[in-house]
Amino acid sequence: MHAVLFDFNGTLYDDKRFHQTAWQRYLKQRFGMEITAEQVEARLIGPSNRMVFTEILQLDLTEDEIHRCSEEKEAMYRAVACERPENLRLVKGVPELLDLLTGQGIPFALATASVPGNISFYLDTLGLGKWLDRDLIVHEDGSGRPSKPDPAYYIEAAARIGAPLSRCIIVEDSRAGLEAARRAKPARLIAIDTMLSEEELQKEPGVYTVIHDFTDFARFLEA
Repeated sequence: MHAVLFDFNGTLYDDKRFHQTAWQRYLKQRFGMEITAEQVEARLIGPSNRMVFTEILQLDLTEDEIHRCSEEKEAMYRAVACERPENLRLVKGVPELLDLLTGQGIPFALATASVPGNISFYLDTLGLGKWLDRDLIVHEDGSGRPSKPDPAYYIEAAARIGAPLSRCIIVEDSRAGLEAARRAKPARLIAIDTMLSEEELQKEPGVYTVIHDFTDFARFLEA
């Protein structure tokens, strides 16, 4: 059996539109910047907030300002997600898959650039705590771990479950995440088409297959 490493945002939780709305609202409110949903998708989803503020948007911010802006933007994202009850659902098939992995003792972990406040939101409000402890979620914790597309998040996630990457399936949705996964050299790289189209994902190097949800994912677990 393969171990499994999941991205979270856009992979287990289809929240791209919540992040798009939050980035647009926050950048306009805080910096007076107008940005389209397409620009958010192309540039801001996938990398850590630190990378977005400092390298992508090239804002001149102190360390304290970076932290504060990140917290403010993510609070706005959580507020957007909570605007409707139907927004607080994992991707189809995820609960059943996590039940299966847990029941069969198949190791799995998350590798996400989410900040601690979002991790608490996912564990509590989305119910992810039923299957995962916080120490099995590699996230933006202020340690300076390089952001995706660097493979550091996946290397750490594999180490935490004691599985060699050569025996891991990685599931991703964004271009930055797919690049990080490729560089980690897993047994299989599976893409889900929540952000990019199936056609676009099939052109990505190293993608084993493209899925739409997790309803039939168990077939990929066998060696």
